[in-house]
Amino acid sequence: MAERIKLKTLSEQTGTDQRKARVTRAQSSDLAAFQQLLDQYWTWHFDESLTEIARLLLSTDLGWEQRRDLTTPPVGEVISPLGYALEHPDEAVRDAAFQILDSLVDIPAGTVLIGEDLTPLDVSQFQIARYPVTNAQYQRFIQETGRKPPDLWEEGNYSERKGDHPVVGVSCEDAEAYAAWAGCRLPAFEEWARAVSGDDGRQFPWGNEIDKPRCNTAELRAGGTTPVGAFPDGVSPFGCYDMVGNVWEWTSTWYDEDEQHFRVVRGGAWYYNHDYSTCTSYDFFSKEYTEFVIGFRLAR
Repeated sequence: MAERIKLKTLSEQTGTDQRKARVTRAQSSDLAAFQQLLDQYWTWHFDESLTEIARLLLSTDLGWEQRRDLTTPPVGEVISPLGYALEHPDEAVRDAAFQILDSLVDIPAGTVLIGEDLTPLDVSQFQIARYPVTNAQYQRFIQETGRKPPDLWEEGNYSERKGDHPVVGVSCEDAEAYAAWAGCRLPAFEEWARAVSGDDGRQFPWGNEIDKPRCNTAELRAGGTTPVGAFPDGVSPFGCYDMVGNVWEWTSTWYDEDEQHFRVVRGGAWYYNHDYSTCTSYDFFSKEYTEFVIGFRLAR
């Protein structure tokens, strides 16, 4: 018993030392030390505009030392530091997390290859969200507008510490209402294609081969959604995360242009394997339909 207590004490001391070292580096003016910290802990997009936000989050106790690799089962129990940040009592910490999630990417005008015949289609310049809209972002929308929460939420709330998971159980009409509230819209089929694959007809955002887990598909055996930004090796050529796997994403494109009842979704989801989670994957559902694997991201 005494030996177990001693080992626990040593473990606690090690954790304390790691936290102190993290905070010291986060607050240091030494850019090399700060970059080392980013390399060790940060999985989301980072540029100089996010420096102070990152310093704040990395200085806060958000489970940085306890986080586990998403490829180690049980994947469904992994909690992201951003998930903790979104429920933090300090408003500044919560706002910092939202600033990361709300970011958009500039996509230059270019050409995408559409369909089995890889027909070229010109796409004008636009912006698209780096991440799918999350539970916390959608809850903020509900609180400000009074819109009905997704039926999958219990008592009107998403599951604890899953604020940075993609929201699901939202119809295309819900997604468009959120987009209008945010001053945005849903991406068109071809815009989504441009953002995920860049200038070529690649099969996945990172290329044509699957050499390691780079997204949340059935092969990962997560059993549900995973935090956005958890797969930095799976980003698109323009820096968009989670564009394949995790959740299907509503688009503004009609599957039936004449009747205008079914909308196209893109990208596959955690419930589907890699064959259905590619840069060319799509399905269609009625605009009122909701499902546990369908979410969305914004465009402008």
